[in-house]
Amino acid sequence: MDNTALKPTIFNVEAFKKDTEASKRGVTDEERDFYSMSQTRGWKLLVELKERVIKEMEDANKTQMANGMPFDEIGKNAVVINLAESIVDRLIDKVTDAQEACEADLNDK
Repeated sequence: MDNTALKPTIFNVEAFKKDTEASKRGVTDEERDFYSMSQTRGWKLLVELKERVIKEMEDANKTQMANGMPFDEIGKNAVVINLAESIVDRLIDKVTDAQEACEADLNDK
């Protein structure tokens, strides 16, 4: 029986090292947390999901246009889609900005 420890594969060791280094050079805790999140597969999947959902909403609005929906309803739908996309983009941009701040800080080393 082999008594060696199993190496966990769930952790991104490189991201952890970068995060630790960034914390030593003035990057905020929030930026470090967002940076850590940006390095996960889940974050990449979330960004891809956002793109799919916005496209689906836009396609649904186009279908409704083709089916004769009144212009005022089409306009309302377009505004809602645009606002939803703007809100999600702001969240994604916050994480992306933190990622860039941490990586720039690491590159200055």
